[in-house]
Formats: sequence, C-alpha cells, structure tokens
Amino acid sequence: MGDTNKIPLISSEIAGIWNAYMSESLTVKVLSCFLNRVEDTEIQALLQKTFELSNQHITEITGLFNQAGLPIPDGFTDNDVNINAPRLFTDSFYLAYLSFMSRIAMHNYTLILNEIARSDIRNYFSKRIYDSIDLYNQSADLRLAKGIFIRAPFVEVGKKVEYIKSRNFMVGLLGEKRSMLLNEVTQLFGLTFSNIVGRALTTAFGQVSKNAKISDYLFEGRDLTSKIISELTEIFSNDDIPIPSTSDSFVTDSTISPFSEKLILTHMLVLCSSSVSSLGMAVSESLRVDLYAIYLKYTAQIMKYSQKGAKIMIDNKWLEQPPAVLKHKDLIGIQK
Repeated sequence: MGDTNKIPLISSEIAGIWNAYMSESLTVKVLSCFLNRVEDTEIQALLQKTFELSNQHITEITGLFNQAGLPIPDGFTDNDVNINAPRLFTDSFYLAYLSFMSRIAMHNYTLILNEIARSDIRNYFSKRIYDSIDLYNQSADLRLAKGIFIRAPFVEVGKKVEYIKSRNFMVGLLGEKRSMLLNEVTQLFGLTFSNIVGRALTTAFGQVSKNAKISDYLFEGRDLTSKIISELTEIFSNDDIPIPSTSDSFVTDSTISPFSEKLILTHMLVLCSSSVSSLGMAVSESLRVDLYAIYLKYTAQIMKYSQKGAKIMIDNKWLEQPPAVLKHKDLIGIQK
C-alpha cells in the first residue's frame, strides 16, 4: 500500500485547513489580549493553555500548507491587536468566551471531518475535536466552581411513556400551544446563551470602534441579539420555564480598542455563521410550528446582517478570500 498522505489534497481538505488556520489565527490574537488583562489565576491558566495549543495548531496547519505547496493565509498579525489596551471584558466573560468558542470548534471540526479522505488530515481534525471537548469541559468545570455557569432550565418531566395522539401536536401559531419538548428547550437555551455572548461582543466592539459606520453596524448587531434574547426568554416565560440569565454585563467602560476593525468584523462573520448553523439545528429539533417559524425569521435577519458586514470588509479590502476553483480561461493572457 502506498503512502496515502502524499495524495493531493481534495477540495474539502483544503477548505478545512484554510478555515482552521483562519480560526486559530483569530483565536491567538484575541487570547493574547485576554491574557494581558486577566486577574483570576485559574482562568489565566486555562487561557494560557488554550493560547499555546492554538499556536501549536497554527504550526501544524502551516506544515500542511507547505507540504501541499499552497499559499499560507495572511490571517491576523500583531498589527491587529493592542495588548496594552485597557481591559474591555470581565474575567467571567473570558470563561464564557472559551466555552462558546469550544462549542463552535466541536461543531465545525466534526462537520469537516466527515468530508476528509486523507488519514493525516482526518487525524488532525480528530485531535482538534478532542482538544475542543477538553476545553469545553475545563471551562464548564471552572464556571461551575465559581458559580457563574449559565445553566439550562430545570423542569419537571412526565413519569410515563406517551405517544403523540394528534397532528395538533405540531401546531403553535394559533390557539393553545402544547408544552415544549426537552429537545426544544435545549435548543432554545443554546441559542439564548450564544446571543448573550454575542451581545457582549457587539456591545464591547461597538463602544471601542472609532469608525462611525462600523460602530453603528456593531450596535445594530447588539440590538439584534437583544431582540432575539428578549423573544426567546418570552417563550420560556410563557411556558413557565425558568429564564436563563447572568448578573454580569461582561463588558467594562473602556473606549480603547484592543483589536483592529478587520479582526472585529471578521469575528462578527464568525458569530453570524455560527448563529445560522445553530438556528438550522434548532429548526431540525423543533416540532412546534411557531418555534421554527421564529428560527427561520432570525436566520434571514442574521444572514442579512452578515452580508452587510461582509460588504464593509470588502470595501476596506479586509476580507481575505478563501481558496476558490481555478478558471483556466482566466489564465489566458489575452487583453480584451
């Protein structure tokens, strides 16, 4: 049997390592600022471990690019961060952020692993999934120990097996709504937590941006996440389910940005992509028509918001293009 690791990379493998490089490049720069301002020693240790792992991942992915003779993405550099900027987030946000980003990584790495052929690339993404699981577990343990874990609602459930007896089970737009299934509660909670983190990021980024157009765009995102949180918590309330919340605003009063506008807007695109993916999962897990109607509405709004951010980045030449299929006719040097 030949060395399968020398087989040319297929499209999904190139896309996978490109996205992974960009993600790790972003993570390293964000964590470098967090590390310079964190006060809690336990949170600092977890941030440091994650920072070192991300740097190691970048080295590994760079090796894969070089082996394949592919250009290494620009990603993000020291020019995209100001580690001496005042603290913008609280220590509890750092933990929530690690938890949130590890959930995104688990999801994205699992999806791309399903499309990979070469064993060395499969091994790489398999290890990243385990790294993400470990990070989530450690951040969850710390949040629990410090009493700042935003937990899913505790509810009473039926004590016997039942079968659905009517198609009205799926109706929720008109008339009396049935009680939510626990799958639906789980998805609603996950979306609420994600938007709590998103609201903190858009608020913080909006208040430090020195570009009026970008600041307005970020506060528009803050308003969108606030609206989503409000509507989701109203659904909890209407079903007499405890509402998930946090007593920490997560954001300080600093007006000096630790990050470049390019990094901030890229982060917004990451959040939007994650939100659309999570909403798709919520739709698939919901049997109440009113719920997935709400999710589809949010999906459209977030996609529109994401496109607006992408246009701002393109206008400023900040949006790095992912690998694309080569059009051979474009190689012909004919002047038109």
